[in-house]
Amino acid sequence: MLQLTEHQQIVRFGRLLYENRFIAGSEGNLSIRLSDGNILITPSGVGKGFLCEEDLVIVDSEGRQISGQGRASSELLMHLYVYNMRPEIKACCHAHPPYTTAFSVAKKVLPSNILPEIILSVGDIPLTEYASPGTAEVPHALEKYILEHTAFVLRSHGALTIGRTAEEAYNRMEIVEHYAKIIYIAENAGKLNSLDAGEVKRLLRIRETLMTGK
Repeated sequence: MLQLTEHQQIVRFGRLLYENRFIAGSEGNLSIRLSDGNILITPSGVGKGFLCEEDLVIVDSEGRQISGQGRASSELLMHLYVYNMRPEIKACCHAHPPYTTAFSVAKKVLPSNILPEIILSVGDIPLTEYASPGTAEVPHALEKYILEHTAFVLRSHGALTIGRTAEEAYNRMEIVEHYAKIIYIAENAGKLNSLDAGEVKRLLRIRETLMTGK
């Protein structure tokens, strides 16, 4: 596959969020930290499934708009907070996938010890406290989780996934939603069977190796 520009990546993953029904209408937002430290982000009030490259907005690390006709996403503060706290993170993906959002509305934490693939690719998925969307309350709700996690269920709101690339951030959103669906089906089919503690520790060691390359 040809190497996509940052603008092309956001258009592509916005389309995928829409096609997979992780968002509706103008919901959701995506961003990428550019090589110069500025942030490329989706505009507010525009359907993310039908974006053009020209629709995207660039802001500096303080959130001051540099280019773009529209306004930066209403969740800009959340994106800026992630980038400020996690220098290695280059992309954020926020959406309202139905199964994950249902868990957030029910105030239920997705268990972290059921599927090995989740431990390896995403890790523990915390449920944050409720925060009014688009406010400084959202970064505050992430504060105690941001340094150790790559996926977050936002209470009564949706999900946030982050990554070292836009593809990784998007893929984690797909994985979290698929996992939430599996847990929902399994809970209705019978009792969940957890991995034993020793296997979880082993998988965490493997994950650490995968993440650090050591």
